[in-house]
Amino acid sequence: MEAQKDTLALFYRLGHCTPHCDARIILDTLEQKKLNKEQILDIGTYIAYHGNDQCANELMKLCISKNDSITAGNWHTYSVQNTKNGNYAESFQALEKSLAINAKEMEGYYGWVLLYYYRDYERALQHLNHYDSLTPNDVDAPVGENIHFLKGICYYQLGQYQKAIQEFEINEKFEISHFGQKNCNTYIYFYIARSYEKLNDWKRAESYYKKAIKQSHFPVEANFYLGLLYKQLQKPQLAKKHLEQSLKFITQGYKQQDVYVELFDEVYPQQIEEALSSFK
Repeated sequence: MEAQKDTLALFYRLGHCTPHCDARIILDTLEQKKLNKEQILDIGTYIAYHGNDQCANELMKLCISKNDSITAGNWHTYSVQNTKNGNYAESFQALEKSLAINAKEMEGYYGWVLLYYYRDYERALQHLNHYDSLTPNDVDAPVGENIHFLKGICYYQLGQYQKAIQEFEINEKFEISHFGQKNCNTYIYFYIARSYEKLNDWKRAESYYKKAIKQSHFPVEANFYLGLLYKQLQKPQLAKKHLEQSLKFITQGYKQQDVYVELFDEVYPQQIEEALSSFK
């Protein structure tokens, strides 16, 4: 218990170290306290989380350079906070090293990062497809997201909407069979709707927006884009109804969002208010 308290206190102090701290001295101190490689890398991550990227990266690189048994997970640890902090060059190099050590362990995560942070849809798809091929009997879920959903988003962003729909439908089938209809991811239906709208198939787009609305307790995005679709189809009463529903939910704090990146087709209050202003 005392050792745990000492480690926690050390985390706190190092998290608030100055920009001019010496990573070598910190490493020596941590090694004297018998902290292992993973614990030191975690402390480096903690320092980066508090904004001192230079010290954190130097500490983690020194730690890695002094160890022979470096795993893909060690480079993954180095990459994570650098990705979140926008240090993409640092993160990319670490991810490439982790992939070289263990592709099966890291490729799904790499594809996920390329999709959401780098917006490199072609390379993300390449890695996700390769990762999927490494585990042919499993349905993988990099960072907790179904791999077919992720591939669907890649195809959607690349403008390959039929392929996107196929991936989303595979995802839907899996989720219903394993978790039941009521627990199916509502964004499967939302992005199928978006894909059909991009294909100018208004009827199917409308149908899937309605499915997404029915599936979700707080369907901000589906209501918003269905409202825009009705506006385009010159159905002003329905358009206004769904836009108002979207604004209601978003003002209550319900929307798809991420702390670090803008999500695809993310909706903001100003967009809804601007769309509604045309009805005044």
